[in-house]
Amino acid sequence: MNTVDTIHNVQHVFFRHRFGILFALLISTLLIPPYFQASPWIDTLWSGLFTCVLLWALYSIAGTQRILLLAALVLIPTLASTWLVEDNQQKSLAYIDNITNIIYFGLICFYLSKYILTSSRATLEVIFAAMCLYIMLAVLWAAIYTNLELYYVGAFSFNGLLSTEAGIESAKLFRQMIYFSFVTISTLGYGDVLPVHRVAQNWAAVETMIGQFYIAIILARLVSLYTVEGERRNIETR
Repeated sequence: MNTVDTIHNVQHVFFRHRFGILFALLISTLLIPPYFQASPWIDTLWSGLFTCVLLWALYSIAGTQRILLLAALVLIPTLASTWLVEDNQQKSLAYIDNITNIIYFGLICFYLSKYILTSSRATLEVIFAAMCLYIMLAVLWAAIYTNLELYYVGAFSFNGLLSTEAGIESAKLFRQMIYFSFVTISTLGYGDVLPVHRVAQNWAAVETMIGQFYIAIILARLVSLYTVEGERRNIETR
């Protein structure tokens, strides 16, 4: 086997397990950075992991040239804004950063939904894609919440304090909102972070509804695929 064949086989393995790898990257991005919160290179670590998620998400949905080109065009400003964000940034740059995140993750969520709903079999990759979509939806809403807080100062309460009073810098607000978004979409509602502005409350309500619809629709889809596959196997074995 020559080098070209080896590379081709490796690429084939990566593509076959692309959603499983994306899920691992998403979980790593959520869990690893908090352990190094006090480190001076925490921002670089976060940006690096987030960049890996952005790039691999593009690879995961790359089916046709048209999709790849569209996602790549959206990815470029998303990557640029991710690495331009600094602790001393102006709010306008943070606002632009989250707008690019909203557009990119919205696009990724659309193609993940399309992949899941058009799949004919409930394979392990389809299940991983469904879990990735759930996480991506929460990240998408986190970007929306961040921009709401930047635009409507005091839209959220952090343990009874404003974000400025709680010491949450605009560059790190997105990470805080990721936590709130997961608490909201899963309907846990701890109460440490609260939407107090009417616009923020409405967006939180919509995310809660989407979380419930997701369980009903996607779970029903996966169960139906599994049932059809089981019936097909029974017919083939007769």
